[in-house]
Amino acid sequence: MTGQTTTSQPETSRRGYLTRVLVVFLGASYAVLEITDIFIDQIGLPDWVFPGVIVLLLMGLPIVVATALVQSRFRGAGSAGPGARSETAAAAMGSEGESAAAVAAPAKQWLTWRKAIVGFVAAFAIWGLVVAVYMTMRAFGVGPVGSLVAAGVIEERERIILADFENHTSDPLLGQAATEAFRIDFSQSSIVTVVEPASLDLALQRMQLDPDQPLDDDLAREVAIREGIKAVLEGEITPVGASYQLSAQLVSARDGQMLVAHRETARDSTQIIGAIDRLSKKLRERMGESLRTIRANEPLDQVTTPSLEALREYSQAVRLSEEGEHERAIPLLEAAVEHDTAFAMAWRKLGITLGNLDRDRARQVEALTQAYNHRDRLTDRERFMTEGSYYNGVNRDSERAAAAYQALLDLYPNDTWAMNNLALIYFDDREYRRANRLFSRAIELDSASSLYYQNAIQTEVAVGDFGAAEQKYQRITEMYPNHPVSLTDGAALASARFDYDLAEERLREASKRTDVNRLAQLALGFTQAQLAEIRGQLGEAERILEEGALAFEQAGDFGNYYGIMVRIAFYDLMLRGQPDRAVQRIEEVLARHPLEELDSLDRPYGTLAVFYVLAGRIEKSREMLALAQAVDAQQAYDENPETQFAAALLAANAGLDDEAIRQVRLADVGSCSMCALPVLGQIYDAAGQTDSVVAVYERYLETPWLYRLAATDWWALAGIYERLAGLYELRGDTDEAISYYNKFVELWEDADAELQPRVDAARRSIERLSAEPGAASN
Repeated sequence: MTGQTTTSQPETSRRGYLTRVLVVFLGASYAVLEITDIFIDQIGLPDWVFPGVIVLLLMGLPIVVATALVQSRFRGAGSAGPGARSETAAAAMGSEGESAAAVAAPAKQWLTWRKAIVGFVAAFAIWGLVVAVYMTMRAFGVGPVGSLVAAGVIEERERIILADFENHTSDPLLGQAATEAFRIDFSQSSIVTVVEPASLDLALQRMQLDPDQPLDDDLAREVAIREGIKAVLEGEITPVGASYQLSAQLVSARDGQMLVAHRETARDSTQIIGAIDRLSKKLRERMGESLRTIRANEPLDQVTTPSLEALREYSQAVRLSEEGEHERAIPLLEAAVEHDTAFAMAWRKLGITLGNLDRDRARQVEALTQAYNHRDRLTDRERFMTEGSYYNGVNRDSERAAAAYQALLDLYPNDTWAMNNLALIYFDDREYRRANRLFSRAIELDSASSLYYQNAIQTEVAVGDFGAAEQKYQRITEMYPNHPVSLTDGAALASARFDYDLAEERLREASKRTDVNRLAQLALGFTQAQLAEIRGQLGEAERILEEGALAFEQAGDFGNYYGIMVRIAFYDLMLRGQPDRAVQRIEEVLARHPLEELDSLDRPYGTLAVFYVLAGRIEKSREMLALAQAVDAQQAYDENPETQFAAALLAANAGLDDEAIRQVRLADVGSCSMCALPVLGQIYDAAGQTDSVVAVYERYLETPWLYRLAATDWWALAGIYERLAGLYELRGDTDEAISYYNKFVELWEDADAELQPRVDAARRSIERLSAEPGAASN
């Protein structure tokens, strides 16, 4: 028993030693892999670094085991103890023992822990050197691994055009879906900027080409050359048996030289989105984007949709929307969210499209809310845009909306859409100069976008810089002569300076164009109606607007239909002085299309409340006001100007002048700084505060606003001229009285016959005042 115990102790000791060594090695390996993973995430090392470290560790494992075995043998022999040598060591001596010792001696010399550790350090140092050389070459654009940005082939934030994917499959929509998916993923890039489709459409219009035609590789390069863009992304999808091969390449627009290319394979149609994701990210890497930022992006199927059918419908809707076919895009977007109820991008697009059509407020709110609820399924850019749209359009929280757009700009400083939307919030808060700086910056980055010009024109007029506004209008007219802004904003600019002859001349020239689309034709018609309104030509304005109302009625757009019909009723109420006829018009409209045909959020309760109080139907006005306030509460809308105007007019009717003024001041919100002034002047007038009336009306006339003709001048300006003339006459200020009477006569000189008695009365006042001593001659 004693002999057996003595011989098994060294073996047990060696086994325990080997186990401890392996545990230490595995623990160290785990730590090395964790550190490598952290470096890959934080520094942006290539993906192949991690498997390379695993290979080094696996190669080192046999060395560690061998070293442990050798060292444990000699360690066991050296620790047997003096008492054991006399019997155990003697028994071990002999020819076999001498042979084993002879073999083990060199192994002990070579397989030492010092040499094993030095070997590991050297191997990892060499591997680190390889990685460092690769990263250096990539950073400095050297060799085949050098990034395009580092090599100076393209610049950081370079604008590039994405051509339509060349589709070799039997599915006609698959190429379109692949293009849109690729665009979505590439839009996350921090190294390049993909030109927006809307800008491409406008570029094609400048080239006198059909913007609806496919943007193939040759056409994309031609557009790029004309727009001063260096590179074009070209893609292709090809069936290979049951699988699909997707390839993409960045080419020089000037000579078509390939700058970088990559391809991926999808096992079947369900894997196409994943293949596009890999393809896009690999190209972004080669262009020079940080691997860390690329990895921070969620997989494409998670930020879009895993449903190829939903993606097909979404991409088709996007294309239609870009072509201005918003009505046709809506059913496709609705089908997309039916296939994938969490498809946040489709929900957002649906809400924005409905907003562009200015219809179906309830569906807008639902769509934007769904997009917000599923915002984890969006790219960073789309997520911040969605949050901004939701906070601004649904939650009525402009501060959080601005924070969302600013967060997007922190990630993508050159994102012009974020600039535009943030500027609109500043504009709505009447920070006109701050807004204009952002609009101007957006124009610098994307000088082809008509939207930024249009918004910049508004802000420049708001600060009184008509010269800069006129320059931008001329620029947009040169670029896009058929654009609705080009056709109508010239008249708006002229009318904002009260130059209606120039406004009419510009409209006349615009009307000669025969190649404008339906949207532009409607915009022209409504502007012509506004110019007729301001000149008292109500019959002509009514004719034009009724044609527009009929078009909206036939399209089932009852929100815009009501808007037009109520405006016509205001002619009788505010300009013709026929309240009974105005009420009859509204009752006929309500009988023809009851308000119940509209969703509660789309019912014009506030407008009707204002209408009825001005018509002297107080109880009906209160009924409409209560309904409007209920809708406002439903939307958490504390500052609805129409509701507060109605409340103000009802308070004034009840003799509560202070409350009426308070309500008007509450209603004085939003971008238009002069729109509340006519109502405020009327309330001061009813209260007998004539000095305040003069001050408010003078401020109204001096406050610049681009769309004042459409906003309030159409019903208020003539009456303000008349009233100011009368008040200055009462003050004994003959010159000012004559001046305002002249302005009134000039404005309504060609007004309808039913309005001419007021014009004749003004002429008689001018004659009478001019005959008084001290009156200035004209």
